[in-house]
Amino acid sequence: MNPVTKMLRKQRRAQHRLARDMNIEHSDCPTEYLMICNAGLVTGLQRETIDSILNELVPSYNLITPLRKSYCFLELPSKEDARVVFEALHGNLKLENKNTPIYLTFTKSVPPAEDDSWDKPFPPGLNIITDFVTAEEEKILLELLDWSEAGTNPSELKHRQVKHFGYEFRYDTNSVDPKNPIVPIPKSCEFLLARFKKYDFGVYDYDQLTINHYLPGQGIPPHVDTHSPFEATILSLSLGSACVMEFKRGEESRPVLLPSRSLLVMSGEARYAWMHGIMPRHNDVVRNKVGSTILQRSTRTSFTFRKIRTGDCHCSFQANCNSKRIRSHSSVIYDNLASDIEDIYVHQVYEEISDHFSETRHKPWPKVTSFIGSLEKGALLLDVGCGNGKYLHKRPDIYKMGCDRSSGLTDVCHSRGFEVLLANCLQIPYKTNSLDAVISIAVIHHLSTNERRRQAVSEMIRVLKPGGQCLIYVWAKEQNKNSVPSTYLKNNITHNTRTSSDTSETVITRGGTMLPVHENRTEFTHSDMLVPWKRKGGGDFLRFYHVFEEGELFNLCSVLRDVTVLQVYYDQGNWCIILEKK
Repeated sequence: MNPVTKMLRKQRRAQHRLARDMNIEHSDCPTEYLMICNAGLVTGLQRETIDSILNELVPSYNLITPLRKSYCFLELPSKEDARVVFEALHGNLKLENKNTPIYLTFTKSVPPAEDDSWDKPFPPGLNIITDFVTAEEEKILLELLDWSEAGTNPSELKHRQVKHFGYEFRYDTNSVDPKNPIVPIPKSCEFLLARFKKYDFGVYDYDQLTINHYLPGQGIPPHVDTHSPFEATILSLSLGSACVMEFKRGEESRPVLLPSRSLLVMSGEARYAWMHGIMPRHNDVVRNKVGSTILQRSTRTSFTFRKIRTGDCHCSFQANCNSKRIRSHSSVIYDNLASDIEDIYVHQVYEEISDHFSETRHKPWPKVTSFIGSLEKGALLLDVGCGNGKYLHKRPDIYKMGCDRSSGLTDVCHSRGFEVLLANCLQIPYKTNSLDAVISIAVIHHLSTNERRRQAVSEMIRVLKPGGQCLIYVWAKEQNKNSVPSTYLKNNITHNTRTSSDTSETVITRGGTMLPVHENRTEFTHSDMLVPWKRKGGGDFLRFYHVFEEGELFNLCSVLRDVTVLQVYYDQGNWCIILEKK
């Protein structure tokens, strides 16, 4: 693709995102507003970089950097100033550490100046004490452990290294064994315990220490610390690097900057009811006096102190309290929570990763291609959950349509000239008995209950003509079938013998459901889980998956009316079924 074509394509896609995300239109004529199409907070743009460039071109400007976006905006005093900036930068300037130039377009307006999340108060019970230790004390603590060698109770987690003292925290059970103490808290930390008493943090002596070691780009998934193992106040000392910790409760969200040498104090509502986590990325968006900018991370070490609790928790936050939930039901996904789980861990994720996802999806499965190749000339084919449309570009002698829940992916399909609708697979917007064939590849395993998965298959059957066929692919729990590892395992051969339970972490969802976080490229040990997606340029996202055991897909489909199961087969880590409508 030549540079001009690539530039125009980036502009068109940016304009589509504008209309979809912010209801802002681009302009074919110069205005005082500019959009930088391919540089924003998500791509690591630093305000200081833009300042150093624009201060040489124009007397003043306003830079607007929307959160979680790969683009930003410039508001100039006049159209002439905007034209000067456009001509100087468009297609000519490469930002630091970027291989491609930046692309600009004129717009008819700009979004509001800044997100106000930094202006909101901390969750109740949360406090940050800056400069809790001196630079010399920080150095002593950082030299306490050698992370290059195995030490006291080391664990290699997906997102960080961790070591425990006093008592070991078990990530597979999210608890501790109070009857099994381990190596005590190091004497080098005793001055901290004395300082805690000086500040009156709780009425107890802290006896459990977890030290986490984060390299740039690493983090920890959103979670609420399990209630019953520990008392009400938790302390966490940040050393070596600053970072942003995100706190969430329902629809509310708070970014909290943790400066190096600061102490985070969590108690009450912040401790018991708000999820907290650190996005695994190389930089953070922070607010300064001018506006939002990027803070580069370096290696960070946190010292988290807790007090072991004996007995149940008696807090008033029942939705997140493991003492108040029946353990055997803690990982059950109830119908009233299913849509929330899918919205947060499927729909919102695919909107964020749609561009990167599309870049990784090119090669079609041969047996899917064979199924499409078997259709008669003139057939009507629907791809449910079509993604970037990789199955829609062959067989020009049949009419192919697609639908997908991600507007980002439907935009990709539209840019390729495919006939695609934005739709949920639970309500397919096509007439009953209207199509010759339907395919659904790697879609219904994102639905979080058996009833919703059956509803999706029922919809696919509904739109088929009598005699029409449907092909469905889902992830298989058996990734090492007949002692032959699937492609999924082969792509990370160093982990072939490991299972996700070796490094299991758990996320408590908004409704209180506990879901394990899977270790990528390892065998599955749970049926319902969150699987990380690592996006280039920084940022991990967790996607919900239900992996199917042998026979489960057949049982799901065979109970439907007017359906004949023609074939069930296993294909490189997927269970597959071909159905025919009677």
